[in-house]
Amino acid sequence: MKKMVLASAVVMFLACGAFAQLKLGYVNSDAILEQYSGTKAAEEELRKQYAKWEQEASKKEENIRKMQENLQKQALLLSEDRKMQIQKELQDSLANYQKFLQDKFGQQGEAAQKNNELLRPIVEKVNTIINKIAADENYDFIFDSKAGVVFAKKSYDLTDKVIKALNSGK
Repeated sequence: MKKMVLASAVVMFLACGAFAQLKLGYVNSDAILEQYSGTKAAEEELRKQYAKWEQEASKKEENIRKMQENLQKQALLLSEDRKMQIQKELQDSLANYQKFLQDKFGQQGEAAQKNNELLRPIVEKVNTIINKIAADENYDFIFDSKAGVVFAKKSYDLTDKVIKALNSGK
């Protein structure tokens, strides 16, 4: 969809004859992140943290497995009260394990936060360099082959006009 919108914009510029006056460029953010040495260091730090969390998760999982095995082995020898108590402990351990997984590896978990924390300075650095290249070499637009526009001259920004039109009820 983004590529179709991007292609439409380029065709529109060509049709208007404005394209001859515009200077366009693009970057491949995936390649930049893949080849930048700072990204490799961030990935290594994240890999180490993941390994610690995975090891902790494995210990919790192993503990649950042992509790299940012990309950099965001793089920005939245990009183109903003791059996229910062990089952509750097992359920609590399982809930604790699932909460741990969600806290560490969920969408808003520590892994995602750590990834964002490590990548934010890299992305800011990339954007600073893109903006400098755009200013130094007089680009009107710079696109990301994956994400769309990463730089545009302020004179092309229609945001204020759209907001004024919305607020005026037009």
